[in-house]
Amino acid sequence: MKYNTGKRELITDFLSSHSSESFTLEQICERILEDGHGRSTVYRITSELVAEGRIRKISDERTRHCTYQYVGGEECHSHLHLKCRGCGKLIHLERAISEYLADKILDARGFSLECGGMLFGRCESCILSKEEHI
Repeated sequence: MKYNTGKRELITDFLSSHSSESFTLEQICERILEDGHGRSTVYRITSELVAEGRIRKISDERTRHCTYQYVGGEECHSHLHLKCRGCGKLIHLERAISEYLADKILDARGFSLECGGMLFGRCESCILSKEEHI
């Protein structure tokens, strides 16, 4: 049984108001917990929200870090995502672009790309800011 607690609402409200970003569990706790207490509750509720499909757990195999992003039940399994390694921004690719890329990869390499998957790189802002520092 799932309870709609105050912390559950805080987590959902926080993530939904920052839906183009993803956050670690520590970052979520820092943002919503005033006294630092209740971390285990935040961890439990976050797991429940992932199981319900309301938030998405994003694992970066390279760094082994996990972040969480609000999807609100949006069908994230039908398209690809781009994740910026610089700022953490998460971009949902349109379904048509996702299908086009998956088809091209299948044709070129005989590899079936999973929609709903994550492609890592750098967003335009991070690329431009890096060029300014060169």
